[in-house]
Order: sequence, then structure tokens, then C-alpha cells
Amino acid sequence: MNRHLSRLLLVCALAVGLPNAISAKTVLVTGSSKGHGFAFVKDYAARGWAVIATCRNPTSATRLTAYAAEHDNVVVEELDVTDFAEVDALAEKYKDTPIDVLNLNGAINTFRFSPNKFGQMDYEWFNEIMQVNVIGQLYTAEAFLEHVAASDQKKIAVMSAVGGSIGNVRSSTAPSYRASKAALNMLFRTYGEAVKDRGVAVLVIAPGTVDAEDYMNTKDPSVIPAQFKRMIEVGALEPRSTIGKMIDLIDGLIVDDIEGFHKFDGTPMPW
Repeated sequence: MNRHLSRLLLVCALAVGLPNAISAKTVLVTGSSKGHGFAFVKDYAARGWAVIATCRNPTSATRLTAYAAEHDNVVVEELDVTDFAEVDALAEKYKDTPIDVLNLNGAINTFRFSPNKFGQMDYEWFNEIMQVNVIGQLYTAEAFLEHVAASDQKKIAVMSAVGGSIGNVRSSTAPSYRASKAALNMLFRTYGEAVKDRGVAVLVIAPGTVDAEDYMNTKDPSVIPAQFKRMIEVGALEPRSTIGKMIDLIDGLIVDDIEGFHKFDGTPMPW
């Protein structure tokens, strides 16, 4: 069987909820085109999971689509979490597919570029950040709740941030991003209470800034962007292996753990 036909069969099997020979477990990852999301896709795929990798524009997500073309257990779907009609359409497409882990990873991260500052706030951008990082995340979770509840693992893994911890504030940088992640924390902590009776565990995790490209181990330092060189020098990056640690963490956590805000290695974070 050629690779194209094999992937086509996977898409059909997932969409109609049929068992497939590739994996008994399915994960849907948002924000899959780069960074943490793309790393999650690769690590889940390497573990044999069926991966539904979503991003806003698959046409421009060349690395993701190339990776999916070479891996029969990965399918790419277009998804903008702020486009509710698009979210609903994708949920309908996979209505008969149990999703063991809904990995809500997509976000606008203003720590990495042009952070808003007090006195210089771009309020239109602030609104966009809240739409993507908070409202779109909940809408997606609610749209796929039945898929998660029908699965064996029943996990919604929410990628928050250390910067969203109110008890951990030490500077005034990136207030809009911090606010969005703090709001995300409260929203999904309460959502966890709403769905726990169905056995669904809503897990809020702070991954840190992961070296998703594994620059730390590159043999050619010239390929490392200046920003990442500096972060490596000051110890501000978590190693690439952090992604796998988070997958292990998600696998091990249960409904009884929804009260905690977890760092990638399971260390408790202050809300």
C-alpha cells in the first residue's frame, strides 16, 4: 500500500470512528505548524498515536505537511480557533472519533515578539490575544468535549505558561500575554469542575519555553537565531525532551489532579 493511500485510509477511519491498525489512541493538537505544537505532533506520532494536527493555514505550514506526508499516522487539518464555524465543522467531521487527548497548544505568545507595555498598550492586539488565547481555547474544548468523553483517556491538556501564574509575578513584562494565560488558568480550572463527573480530566500545564528545534544539540551554532543563543546562554530554555515529559505527565494525571497547575515535570505551580 502506498503512503498516500495509507494516509487517506487513516483520515477516513478517524472521521467515521473506525478502529485502525496504526494506533488505539488519538490526539488532536492545535497550533501544530511550529514550536511546541509541531514537537508534540512528532513525539506523539513517534509513540504510535493517531495524530490530528491542526493549524490556521496548512498551505504555509510546509514542515508540518511534509512531515505528515512521510508519516501515515498524522493528518493535517485547517483550524483557526477563533473561527467558530470552522471549529464546528471540524468537530462534525470527526464526530464519531474518540479523542483521547485534546492538546490545546495554539496561542499568541507576546513574550517572543513586541510585547505590549503599560503606557504603550495596543488594545486591538490585546483583544486579539484574548480571543485566541482564551475564548477560542474554550470554544474548541466545548466543541470536542463529546469526542474526548467517548475516549479511553478522556484528557484535555491546556498549555498555559509560567507567565500566567499570579503568584509567580516578578516583572511587568508582557502584561497582555500574562493576563490571557491567567484567564486561561481560571477558565479551565472551572471547566474542569464542570466536566469531571463525565470522567474528563482538564489539565493545566506550564511547559516553559521549550527548545523545540533542539538548538542545544546542534552541531552548527551558526543556525541558531540570536534570540535563542541568548536564551541558551542564560538558561532560559527547557530542553527538547521536555515535550516527551509533558506527554508522560498527561498520561499519568487523572481527574483527581485537576486542582493543580502543573509545570512540565509535574512540579506544582502557584495559580
